[in-house]
Formats: sequence, C-alpha cells, structure tokens
Amino acid sequence: MDFIVGLAESFIGFFQASGETIAGNIMGTIPTLLALLFLVQFLIRLIGDKKINKAAEVLGKSRILSYLVLPTFAWFFLSSPGALTVGKFLPEKRKPGFQDALGRTVHPLTSLFPHIVPAELFIWLGIASGIQALGLPIGGLAIRAIIVALIVGLISGIVTEKIFLYMLAKKDAKEGQNG
Repeated sequence: MDFIVGLAESFIGFFQASGETIAGNIMGTIPTLLALLFLVQFLIRLIGDKKINKAAEVLGKSRILSYLVLPTFAWFFLSSPGALTVGKFLPEKRKPGFQDALGRTVHPLTSLFPHIVPAELFIWLGIASGIQALGLPIGGLAIRAIIVALIVGLISGIVTEKIFLYMLAKKDAKEGQNG
C-alpha cells in the first residue's frame, strides 16, 4: 500500500513541480522575451528591411562571414522563420553551408536571446534549471555554448560547402560524359 501511495504522490509531485516551472517562466522569461521581441522589431523597422538585406549580401561574400557572422545576424534580427530566408542572398555555393551553420547556432543563441526561436526556449530552460539546481551560474555556460556553436557552425558550413561543390562537380562531369 505504501508503494501505491508513494507512486501517487510522486505522480502529482511531478505535475506540481512542472506547474511551478511554468509559473516561473510566465513571471520571468515571457516578459523578457516580449521586451526583446519589441526591441528587435523596432530595430528592424528603424534600420529597414532593405538595409538588412544589403548587409546580408555583403556578409555572404566570404566563408567566415557567411558561416560565422551571417547566421548570428540572421537569427538576432530576423528570428524564426525570417533567418531561414537570408540564404537567398548568398551565392549558390554558399547556401547549403549557410543552412548548416544556421542550424548549428540556433539553440545556443536562444540561451541569451530568447526572441530567436521562442518555441525552442524549453531546451535551454531545461539545461539552465539543472545547472541552477547544482548552484552553478548559467551565464558563463550560455556564453561558452554560443562560442562553441559559432566555431562548429563555421567548420560545418565550410565542410558542407566543400561536399556540395564536390558533388556538383561530380554531377557536372557525369552529365558531360552522357551529353
């Protein structure tokens, strides 16, 4: 009988803890998120879509800018799904690498800038609550995660571009033999 009572208490305890977490997010995270959303939208309207798009074109001229700076720029200013459309300004050879770098940087960037992909914020909040439960600060973790993500995004973007160009050359060579 004690086992069943313990199981029932644990079951409801889980939902009580979940409710406390949700209430904490509603009181703390959501107002911050809304303020950031308003700020970013204000900046976009102040700067203008055309200037932001022009900046994306300029950043797309180099690998480092395409895979390191542009994904961060796109996520911060355009959030989701706007960031996904920035690739249209890049040369064809950079588009696959940009999408790869974009995917690698989104979650770590959301840790400090929750407006980027608010729906994915739960990933960071889960990690952060575990770190805080250990009595450790989360700011340093967020910064380190972003640095690692940017480096990995750059590397994976370059590797993806090289693979894309190799496959494209192979396809062109095959078509040249058949044509």
